[in-house]
Amino acid sequence: MLLHLLVADLRRMLLDRFQADDMTAVIAGLSVLDLALRDGDRQVQNAVAVSFVEDSQWWDPRMASFIDIWPSGLSAEVTRQRAILGPSA
Repeated sequence: MLLHLLVADLRRMLLDRFQADDMTAVIAGLSVLDLALRDGDRQVQNAVAVSFVEDSQWWDPRMASFIDIWPSGLSAEVTRQRAILGPSA
């Protein structure tokens, strides 16, 4: 739960930066998430990815506007989590 809240806070910061057109901060933040996915433990990976899965309790619809700039590690883990959670997560 705490991990999800921390990731949600980071996500909120990224959204604020994205809406302010501060792409350098957004890309840096996404890189941190990508590193956590590649090098972190499973709980960190799950907390990060589930936070970006549509229709999960942690999803924020504003995320859709910058999905295309996610690093490949983040995209791959989100795809994996979508398959686990299913469309009604």
